[in-house]
Amino acid sequence: MQKTLLLVALILGSHSSWANIVINGTRVIYPENNKEVVVQLINNGDTPALVQSWIDDGDINSTPETAHVPFMLSPPVVKVNGNNGQQLRIKKIEAKLPKDRESVFFLNVLDIPPAPDHLKGVNTIQLAIKSRVKVFYRPAILAGRQNEAMSGLKLIVENNHFRIVNNSPFHITIANIETSAKQKLLAESVMVPPFTPITTAAKTNLKRNQSYQVIYVDDLGAYKTRDVTSQ
Repeated sequence: MQKTLLLVALILGSHSSWANIVINGTRVIYPENNKEVVVQLINNGDTPALVQSWIDDGDINSTPETAHVPFMLSPPVVKVNGNNGQQLRIKKIEAKLPKDRESVFFLNVLDIPPAPDHLKGVNTIQLAIKSRVKVFYRPAILAGRQNEAMSGLKLIVENNHFRIVNNSPFHITIANIETSAKQKLLAESVMVPPFTPITTAAKTNLKRNQSYQVIYVDDLGAYKTRDVTSQ
């Protein structure tokens, strides 16, 4: 009997040199007034791939069976031929989500490659690549206001940590924080929820009343910068 062991590698983002199936975009914005949003998948490989997709609410170990979210995704499983594309349609179903701030979910796309012809009928180990990107549900009251997100951001120095305060109704993804000498201070990126502070360690000593350059990610996935004076 043929047995196949499936190993899953997680990619936090839409592109990887390992994956043939890529998501066109680094994040998904779902405006409240939209009936649905469309996400484009692209198979950059020459061979077909079986793709399984689902949305979760933040559990990185979720599966299609354990994820419970107010969205319907179609098709959940599809074969994408080599050098071709496939659209995923995300549609919100009846559920109450906050009206005064964004909600965040995660789109998972599992790329399951076919077994090579010369290995058919024998035991194999296959590597499946799971890509994972954020899905931001944006209430209608916030339409056109995303540029306000950074205006109320505060950096509060607490020993060698930044307390990052987000006074906006948007999620803010901070790729890094730099000094005027372009020294990167964060070990990894952070996402700051709406109306919520988080604390993150810095790589070096911090100063109050110091100008720092905050590198953040906009709706299109582009890196933008804003100067913020620490408190």
